[in-house]
Amino acid sequence: MNRHEWDVNAASVCCTYESLLHHGSLPPPLCCDSVCLRSLTHSPMASSHPMPPNTPQPPAAPAAVPSLPDLAITRAADMAMSPHSDRRAMLRQCIDRLPQAKASAALTLVEVRIQEAIGRLGLEDVLVFDVGGLEDGLKVVHLLEQGSGAEWRAMGRFIRLAAIYRLTPNAPLPLRLSADALPSPTSFHQLPLAMAIYRLFGHLLTYHGQSLALQQAGNGVYRIDNQSLRVVALSDLPAGNPYRSGYQTTDPVMRQADYLYRSFSSLLLSMLLTLWHREAGVGHRWVLTACINDNDPRYRCLLTEPISEQQGIAVDYRFDNGNLNYAHPIDYRFVTVSGFRPNETIAAQLFVGRSVCAGLGVIDLSTTERHENADRSQPLDDRYPISMPRWGAVLQHFSLENDVINRGMVLEYGVS
Repeated sequence: MNRHEWDVNAASVCCTYESLLHHGSLPPPLCCDSVCLRSLTHSPMASSHPMPPNTPQPPAAPAAVPSLPDLAITRAADMAMSPHSDRRAMLRQCIDRLPQAKASAALTLVEVRIQEAIGRLGLEDVLVFDVGGLEDGLKVVHLLEQGSGAEWRAMGRFIRLAAIYRLTPNAPLPLRLSADALPSPTSFHQLPLAMAIYRLFGHLLTYHGQSLALQQAGNGVYRIDNQSLRVVALSDLPAGNPYRSGYQTTDPVMRQADYLYRSFSSLLLSMLLTLWHREAGVGHRWVLTACINDNDPRYRCLLTEPISEQQGIAVDYRFDNGNLNYAHPIDYRFVTVSGFRPNETIAAQLFVGRSVCAGLGVIDLSTTERHENADRSQPLDDRYPISMPRWGAVLQHFSLENDVINRGMVLEYGVS
């Protein structure tokens, strides 16, 4: 079957109530019932032959088999966001011919699919889609099911932190996205996925009254606020550049002025923590700073080694003077330890950098946690009961807790 035949079949299946539903009544949402594609169930792992007597353990269960409605929705969603106008027109014509009752029933299945995707991605607390009609619903399905899921989860973490830093004053969580916010198929396919996702909600964020929407400026340049950004292709990174490892085309390395960022999602979090953290009432403050020999292997590990999500989110970037071949780049890292998980209301970070003038490594601790009645003579554990355990867990992992917590200099200054 060629693609055209597939499209005709998918449009027919998705937009005909008798094909989306099992003979007149709605089955349990997205289940595998009698409309399941039987041909997909046959595999060696699903064989009915008896197990050899010496097999030490049963084989793994076969992968779940999609139902016919599931497959039809997937194909129709692909058509809804296709860069080819003829495929979109074919789907639209079929939807337009649907009786209202059948279109409503099909939309119900699509809405269930959307909710399943949002739940799977852990976005229930940050995003909700107002789906106007069937075609818009199919577009949302397509968007939510692109990529590995890491791109959507990264944007979910950013949205939670953006709310703590009061970048969503007119749009409390969950952010509500309407069909008007959906990108056109053409613009969607022109952007890396993480940037396309941000574009869905960026217009809802503001800093000091200025929109934080992602704008395309031309010649490969994008803008957020007054910052110019550019995607850096893998082929442009020199052989020794650390950001070559793990490069993701869906969340690519970015250039912003003299700085290089491991990914677009890292760029967003870095700008939040360095540029957009001073909204009134946030109370971001620097609590403590410590200097470490920058050749200390513990410091180097904290600066470069992977951080588990249980401990925090690493945001890596480097100063290279705008030159990928710069001889003496300086690496930096934020480790966000609180504020990115659901229901967290305090944002806390470690900053790992370098004091150029002193030639020392620097570790700073900052947080939005504040207790009005806390006495400065009290231990930090008492003044920052939420942040301190989070900071301590990361520092202890790299054997730096004593050097930073006990030997560092208490600052406790910031913005209200």
